[in-house]
Amino acid sequence: MRRSQPFVLAVIAAFAMLACGPSSGGDDDDDDGGGGGDGGIDVCSGDQCGTLEGTVWAPGMAPGMVPAGQEIPIFGALVYLSLTRPAPIPQEVYCERCVNSPGGVTTDHDGNFSLGSLRPGTYWLVIQKGQFRLEQQVTVAVGTTSLPDADTVLPSQLDVANGKTIPRIAMVVGSYDSLEDILGKMGLGSVDGTGSMASTMGEIDVYTNGGTVPADSTAMGTLAQLVADLNRLRSYHIIFVPCASSGNVAALQVQQNLRNLRQYVEMGGKLYVTDWSGEWMDNVFPAQITLGDSGTDTPASAYNAAADTWNTAQFGDADGSFYNSPDGEAANLDLRTWLDGQAGPRGESGDDVGPFNPIDFDVYDNWNWIRALTPQVVGQTSEGMDIVDTPEAWVIGSGSSGGGAGKKPLTVTFNPPGCGRVLFSTYHTTPTAHLGLIPQERVLLYLIMEIGVCNSNPPIG
Repeated sequence: MRRSQPFVLAVIAAFAMLACGPSSGGDDDDDDGGGGGDGGIDVCSGDQCGTLEGTVWAPGMAPGMVPAGQEIPIFGALVYLSLTRPAPIPQEVYCERCVNSPGGVTTDHDGNFSLGSLRPGTYWLVIQKGQFRLEQQVTVAVGTTSLPDADTVLPSQLDVANGKTIPRIAMVVGSYDSLEDILGKMGLGSVDGTGSMASTMGEIDVYTNGGTVPADSTAMGTLAQLVADLNRLRSYHIIFVPCASSGNVAALQVQQNLRNLRQYVEMGGKLYVTDWSGEWMDNVFPAQITLGDSGTDTPASAYNAAADTWNTAQFGDADGSFYNSPDGEAANLDLRTWLDGQAGPRGESGDDVGPFNPIDFDVYDNWNWIRALTPQVVGQTSEGMDIVDTPEAWVIGSGSSGGGAGKKPLTVTFNPPGCGRVLFSTYHTTPTAHLGLIPQERVLLYLIMEIGVCNSNPPIG
């Protein structure tokens, strides 16, 4: 894997950075809750100072956890020292707004960080990306202290008392696209010898939507039951709704269920949907993504914002046609730089192992194509000016029969009104059971971390 020289920044810098630490209430603009704060640390100068450096790794993906060369670093993780332990991350949906806060650094594209100009002593070291957080006490000595990889891998289990926090996740198992396998490989559960999730190990909650629950786990209910209960929805940071043929779609005819999903995202929730389950994104938030095949898209006119009602007769089914994209490209520069130099299985079955080309990789099992992305007004500034959200295409590629020539968006995120995010992929993220993570699965891992970070758009109202 490519390795750059660690960058060095003082813990107390002369600039302010955008921090992503929640307050204990999760909704305080003026409190950074420890995220990026300096905790009262004094700047050190001279030859009796220390430097702390290391590399932040994805859960379950550090050296020694995966085959050599297939490790996965974390880009953009917030790393800081404090004299006091930070307030805990709320264990329910919350609005994590970006705030200006001095101190701390973020990891580079290879996961490297370096904190310099430190006065020797014992501190709390906090490493955080979204709702993944690792807290531990470290001793800084004169000179450079390099942390071992085992001390800088983000956690896979919830153990707040011992400084390990992970997102509260609801995984809906559908007819296709076994997204739970990726979480299992990250250690949020266990996988068998084929790479399929064997057990959630109590780290994620499973709901059914036509799919099979891991043998050692118990379903918490159906997707229909989940969306009918706002209190249950708000107990999760992220909800995954992977591809299904038609399960539970009758629940989308109920106005209150649609309001519940919209309110969940407004409060700060993250909703991730793939291909044939796209109606769980497009029916609820029809304005920002236009699907291409006939009968698949729900037009923006289906939602009346003033009345907060939907014309369900206009709903599309998001059931498009199959294609593979032979020329997938990471359209986001940070994602592209992060993926460049990584190596692992490249083929659909995981049998072709080698380095990735971030501007030319296969994206398997697409079942929709996106005709258009439409910016939307999602809030107002304190001065009453409109805030416009432009959906972002993270991966693009060609191959759809109806899309014509040129690359179309394959993975998109957008911020509806409020504090949360929606992510949609046109493809099965996990096309087949296999060991390791192919490029399109690594994109999901990247985005699980990325969609959990702070939001600079204030809620309306």
